[in-house]
Amino acid sequence: MKAHVQKLPLSKNSSFIADTFITPYFETPWHYHTEYELVLIIKGQGTRFVGNHISDYKEGNLTFIGPDVPHLFRKENANEEGGSLVIHFREDFLGSTFIQTPEMQKIVALFRRSMMGLNITGQTAQVVREQMYHLLDLQGMDRILLLLSILNILAQSTELEMLSSAEVAGQNSRDNDRLNTVFDYVMTHFRSEIKLEEIAEIVHMSYSGFCRYFKNRTKKNFTHFVNEVRIGYSCKLLLEKDVSVASACYLAGFNNLANFNEQFKKVLKLTPYQFKQKNNVY
Repeated sequence: MKAHVQKLPLSKNSSFIADTFITPYFETPWHYHTEYELVLIIKGQGTRFVGNHISDYKEGNLTFIGPDVPHLFRKENANEEGGSLVIHFREDFLGSTFIQTPEMQKIVALFRRSMMGLNITGQTAQVVREQMYHLLDLQGMDRILLLLSILNILAQSTELEMLSSAEVAGQNSRDNDRLNTVFDYVMTHFRSEIKLEEIAEIVHMSYSGFCRYFKNRTKKNFTHFVNEVRIGYSCKLLLEKDVSVASACYLAGFNNLANFNEQFKKVLKLTPYQFKQKNNVY
């Protein structure tokens, strides 16, 4: 699985791409491209990486990602089927001057916000999901008009959540290969102790060099990244009635309950027990 700058081919009859991708073609590694991407998860669940953001995804989730923003949707179970409905388009897909018109300025503002990655929720997500499916059946001008309608809905919505806490731009292929190796290793081993020295050796870097590299590329330190992955997994466990806070702590890779509570509150702004209460899991 090799990370890359993804090249998205257009047909001669289309100015943008709208298509579904099902396993084994659903997964791509940590990658980026020059197009805007609106992605709807139609099957499966896993972990979503956008810029320096990490969260779970599941069927129905809708994400809008700007150009050159690195991202990855990693399935929870590699053997289970996954799928997405994706729209890719360039900023100038209607010509280089169309975006400069006064009527497009709210959409231009939406484009700027997408550089942090946007999670689309609520009624907006429901309406956009329906329109994305409808778009697959259209051709010609009807197709363009519906895409503009979708963008207009997003531009006016208050149900958009910024994902990345900082703009993270794609790097070269070698850097992305290295990050993809790191992500794969962490997602496979986070339940056990992960030593910085070991991960640095895996990517052929010194301890201090890797720490600087990872912080520069993701705008967060490596330990915080690992804790976010562990907290995300612990949330899934805590949603089960028969899983206690202590069990979730150790099963997620923490070896100290006090540290688990501290890190959980740092990431989610509430304690594990409050998380259970909030989700009516006792």
